[in-house]
Amino acid sequence: MAQGSVTELQNQLLIARDVGYLTKEAFSNMANQSVIVHKIISGLIRRSKAFSS
Repeated sequence: MAQGSVTELQNQLLIARDVGYLTKEAFSNMANQSVIVHKIISGLIRRSKAFSS
């Protein structure tokens, strides 16, 4: 569910950039942060599956 939310946020960021609500710099900063969050969530999911085994 968390990964889906991050993906949805990334899509909304693209839309906000495309319609002019965000500057390219602001978009870039937020997009980069969302990629980091996605990686953290993926790592947490992998680790939790390892503990379940």
